Amino acid sequence: MIVATVLITLGYFTHVTSFYFIIKWVPKLVVDMGFQPRTAAGVLTWLNVGGATGVAIFGLIATRVSLKALTVVTLLGSSAMVVWFGRGPHDLASLAATVAIAGVFINSAIGGYYLLFAKVFPTHVRATGTGFAIGVGRGERCSRPFLRGICSRRASPCRPSQP
Repeated sequence: MIVATVLITLGYFTHVTSFYFIIKWVPKLVVDMGFQPRTAAGVLTWLNVGGATGVAIFGLIATRVSLKALTVVTLLGSSAMVVWFGRGPHDLASLAATVAIAGVFINSAIGGYYLLFAKVFPTHVRATGTGFAIGVGRGERCSRPFLRGICSRRASPCRPSQP
């Protein structure tokens, strides 16, 4: 049970990190493209539209195929869309489409995790296990500044000299 808890919690944590990455960077990209900040809200809306659509489709498909396999497929799609998003679409329409498709996969995978929690944790520990995994996943926000600092420092060609 401990191994399953650690694995599903770590998976959820890393996936939710990509979700919050998209949410935080869409407005900045839109403004950096020269559009008004209110336009960013419109583009970000497409993440929610894609997410709601994706979860509905996921739910329908999950009744017919393996939940674990479907969740893995949506996680792969989510990863691909985060990479595509990182390549930086060059116009507003492309960015909105990318964000909508990312929303389909990202939110579907989150829905998949929620359904997997019910399968991984036996009834007598389901609430505790699910709460723990979701709590750690959402706790990602607390560790974000630390992780961003580590990633920025490793990626930066201008590192401060060591004393």
